[in-house]
Amino acid sequence: MSESLSPRQQALNVRAFSAVVAKFREALLEGPEALAVARDIVAAFAESGASGGPTRSDVWRLIGERYSPQYGEDFFDARWAVFEHYGAIQPYLAKKHQQRYALHPAVGPAILVHERLRRHRGIDELAALLDETRTLLSRRTRDRAVIEANLSYCRQMISLYAIHLERLVADAGIRELAEEQREHNHPGLSEKVEFLNREVSDHFPNDHALDHQAMALLNAEQRYQRALSAAAQRIVEQGGRSLDFAVLSVEEYLEAARHAPLALLGGFGADLVADTPTVWIDAGTLMKTVGEFAPYTRVRRRPAMPRITPERDPLQRLGEARVRERSRQDHLAERLLVEGDRADLTEELRNSRWPAAARLLADLIGLDADPYAPYRLEIGISLIVDRVGWVTYLHPVYLHRQEADAAQHLRDRGREEHHEAR
Repeated sequence: MSESLSPRQQALNVRAFSAVVAKFREALLEGPEALAVARDIVAAFAESGASGGPTRSDVWRLIGERYSPQYGEDFFDARWAVFEHYGAIQPYLAKKHQQRYALHPAVGPAILVHERLRRHRGIDELAALLDETRTLLSRRTRDRAVIEANLSYCRQMISLYAIHLERLVADAGIRELAEEQREHNHPGLSEKVEFLNREVSDHFPNDHALDHQAMALLNAEQRYQRALSAAAQRIVEQGGRSLDFAVLSVEEYLEAARHAPLALLGGFGADLVADTPTVWIDAGTLMKTVGEFAPYTRVRRRPAMPRITPERDPLQRLGEARVRERSRQDHLAERLLVEGDRADLTEELRNSRWPAAARLLADLIGLDADPYAPYRLEIGISLIVDRVGWVTYLHPVYLHRQEADAAQHLRDRGREEHHEAR
């Protein structure tokens, strides 16, 4: 988002950010003037052409000439003293009574961090850390410890965001929740987490600890997205009932004013209370209305007759299905025994995927259990283990045809099918 948050939200972000290194309470400047002074000091030091560094008077003169400060010189002097105390402004030369100074380069990144805190609550840093972790994974030499630490920290940060949003959904007001929900508007965060989880699995396929960290990060991101959805749903439901336009941002309200239909824009006044005009009815109109009034008579009609579709006998359908299934099993056995009365099915089971292998074995066991079927299934006692195949372990399997009973089986099978068809 390009727009800044409200002053209250900015102050809360800065206070929470500075609490990590704060020593005392109430030692922060929460207004925008402190950041403006720091930004002007950085610009003045960078644009000063003084040899050996500018003096304090040179810096204040440059700020007054070029940046039109909204603060006075007393406030500038106070901030200068704080910068000197913390080493942000240092003497150009290590001499006593030195009047020329240099600025520590860490002040610039600090200003950038505070600027981002006025737009997002650290979401940019989280996205940058996800990108950095993906970069580490793409390198030829990967530091596993750093990658695991980054995954753990990203998971912790996303979990904190999710818990914070869940608390606001349960307790915060509609305006505060709408402002918070806009702060978390960072497109592409879910895609970054999904890509990172996939790359961890690709580059560390057998590392279960690292895979667990990546999966935990994905679960935390899904919880964060559920909290965002719950916040948006509450804003829509409660804001729609109260017709509160404060839940819209300036851009959203302006877009609605320009392109929304007139009926939608006028709908916000549907529940407004207003004094309606008095209805004028004379005696003649009243008598005419009473004379023309006819009470409503409800006529009951017979419902339409239900349509009954003829259905086949379910027992007959069951018998036909059994006949078809048994015929399929017989054809399967004959296909396997096409080259002789004995067939080794071990290799066929090993080369099949496990659902197909299980179905084939179940069909053959069913034929073997039928006393009228001329087939016998033999399963060996030795165990074959294949850790890279589709079927990881199995026993040798052989199918036999019993020629003596084959003709009788076909006759019995025909009589059985004829009887079940009747």
